[in-house]
Amino acid sequence: MALSRLIRIASPWFVACLAAGPAFAAPPSATPPSATPPSTTQGAAGAPFKMVSYSDIFDLAANGTYTRTVHKIIEPLTKNGVQSNGQIQEVVATAMEHFHLVSAETIAPDGTIYKVTAKDVHTQTAPSAVDAPTFSDAKIVSIEFPHVERGSKLDITYTMHRFQPYFPNEFSGIDAVPPNQFTGHEQVEVRAPASLHLLTSVRGGYKLSKTIKGNTQIITATLENPPYHSIPGNAVSAGQFEPMFIATTFPNWQALGDAYWQRAAAKSAVTPDIKKLADEITGPKTGRAAMDALYDWATTHIRWVGIEPGLSGWIPASAGHTVARRYGDCKASETLLVALLKAKGIEAEPALIDGGSADYKLTPLVNLGIIDHVIVYVPKYHLFLDPTSGFATPGTLPAGDIDKPVILASDHSTLSRTPSGPAAYIENTTETIGPHGALIGKGTIHGTGYTDWLMRDILDQLPKAAYPHVVEQVLSHEGLLGTGSFTAAHPDDLTRPFIINDQWKAPGYYNAGHIVVLRVHKGFAFTDLGHYLASNATVSKRYPVKREVGTLHFATDLTLPSGYKILATPESGTVKTAAGSFVQTATMHGTTLHLVQTLSLDRVWYPVADRAALKSLFTQAYRLDRQQVVLERTAPKPQA
Repeated sequence: MALSRLIRIASPWFVACLAAGPAFAAPPSATPPSATPPSTTQGAAGAPFKMVSYSDIFDLAANGTYTRTVHKIIEPLTKNGVQSNGQIQEVVATAMEHFHLVSAETIAPDGTIYKVTAKDVHTQTAPSAVDAPTFSDAKIVSIEFPHVERGSKLDITYTMHRFQPYFPNEFSGIDAVPPNQFTGHEQVEVRAPASLHLLTSVRGGYKLSKTIKGNTQIITATLENPPYHSIPGNAVSAGQFEPMFIATTFPNWQALGDAYWQRAAAKSAVTPDIKKLADEITGPKTGRAAMDALYDWATTHIRWVGIEPGLSGWIPASAGHTVARRYGDCKASETLLVALLKAKGIEAEPALIDGGSADYKLTPLVNLGIIDHVIVYVPKYHLFLDPTSGFATPGTLPAGDIDKPVILASDHSTLSRTPSGPAAYIENTTETIGPHGALIGKGTIHGTGYTDWLMRDILDQLPKAAYPHVVEQVLSHEGLLGTGSFTAAHPDDLTRPFIINDQWKAPGYYNAGHIVVLRVHKGFAFTDLGHYLASNATVSKRYPVKREVGTLHFATDLTLPSGYKILATPESGTVKTAAGSFVQTATMHGTTLHLVQTLSLDRVWYPVADRAALKSLFTQAYRLDRQQVVLERTAPKPQA
C-alpha cells in the first residue's frame, strides 16, 4: 500500500501463532521399512516443501454433522521447509468438534521410521481464548515430528468429528490448493445421504465425479500435479484464482445471510438499557448526527478482540452482554451498534464481508471461508460502518473493507458491495534551498477515506517522543540527512480532520558547483511517489493485482538558490490509460518551482486484462517523476 514506508518505520507488526487440541498416545519405534520412498524433489525448484499426497474424506449426515478423515504426506525440501513443516498444528473448536490423531510418523530418507509419541503432541489454549474466554472455544493440537530433515516424509492421519454444525442441517466444505504450494496428489471425497441436496463446483484442474451406492451419494474431487507458481505480494487473494472444489447445501449466498440472521436477530433487540444508553450518547441529536455519535461511541468504548473459529464464529453476543463487558469481536460490535441505531429509529443491518484478505469476488457457491468479518449497513444514508475499525470516520471504511461484496443479512438477505473510495493522500510542501546547500522545508499532510483511517492508525501507535526520530528516518529514505519534527491532531478524535504539520532541515542537499543537478524531494512524506511507481510498474502476467491507493497528490514549492541560471526543470505532462491517470504540472514563479503531481487510480484491484494499461501508466508516470532541476552558476560560489 502507498503508506507502507511509514508503517515499516513506525509500527512493528506481530504475528501471533494460534494453539489448541487434545492428546493421544502411541508407542515409540524406529523400524526400517522394506523399501525407501522415492524422492519427489523434481518439478518445483525452490519450493520449501511438497504436499506429496492429501486425502480428505467427509462422512456427512443430513443434519450437517460429519466426520473428516485426513491423511497427508509432506516432504520438506529446504531448511525452511523442515522448520515450517516439522510441526503441524490443527485448530480445534472444542464446543463443536473433536480431534483424534490416528497416527503420525517421520520416514527418514534412508527409510527409517520414527513414530510420533504422546510426548510429541501438545494441547494449548489459543491466545484470544486467554484474553476473552467468553468469545472463544478454540484450542490447538500441535504435533511435533521427530528426526525431520530434507527429504523426510511426514505421514499423518487424523479425524475431526464435527458434532455441532455452524448452521443446523447445512454444510459447506472447500478444498483449495494455492499455486505456490508444490502439490502432487490431492483428493477430497464427500459421502452423504443420497437425499441430501449438495451443490458442487470445481475449477483449476480438479476432476469431479459423482456416484450413488444404495442410500449414499459419493462426490470425489481429484487434483493431480497442479502447476507450481510463485504469487506476487501485490496479487489479490489466491481465493480468486487458485484450484478449488466446493460442496455446499446452501443454494446461494443470500441463504447464508438468512441463516446468520436467524441466529443474530434476537441479539440486537432494543432493551430498556440499550434505549437508555442510546439516549445518553446522542442527547438532542437526531438523524445523521445521532448515527455519527453512536458510531463514535462504539468505536471508542468497545475493545475489539480477535476470535478463532467455533460456535462463536457465527453466533454474536447480545448487545447487552457487550455493553456490560466493553469488549467483543466484530459480530458483538456490529450487533451492539445495530441495536443502538434502532433505539434511535435508524434502521440498520449486519453486512457479512471478507475483511481479512483481498477477496474482491464471491465464489460461485457458498464458501464459509471467505466470510470472516461483519460490519453495519445503514440503508437510510447508504453508508457502511465498521465499528471495529478504531480510526475510520463515519462513512469511511478501512482498506480491508473497501470494494468488497457483502451479504446484507435479514429475513430476506440481499447482496451488495462496499464503495471503493474516495480515498486520497494530500501533501503540500514548501521548500527553500539555502545558500550553503541546506534544504529547509515545512508542510501539511492529510488524507481522506481509508487513507485518513490508516494515517490515524499509524500515528496512534507512535509516542510523541519518537516523532523526531521518525522524521530522520523518513528523510533518509528520500536520500536526505536531516532533522525535524511534526505535530498532529489526536488520532481517535473522529469529529475533527486529521492534519499533520511538519518542519525539517537537511544540510548538504547540494554542493554549490558550477553545474548543479537536483531532484525535487518530497521531504517528510508518508510515501515515496517514485518508489511506489517503480515498484508497481511490473504487473503480473498471471494474477489480478491490488492497488489500494486511490489518489496521491503532491504540491511542492521549491525556492531555488540565487546566483544560478535555470537550465532545466521538470516538464508538465499527462498520462491517461484505462487504469487511471497521472498529471504533472511544473511552472516557475521567479525563482520558485511550483510542482504538482497527482496519481489517480480508478479501482482497488485490476484483472490481468488491464496489465498493459497499468504498466503503461506507472512507467510513464515514473519517467515524469524522475525529471530533475539543472542549474548553472552565474555568481561567485558563496563562502562557507
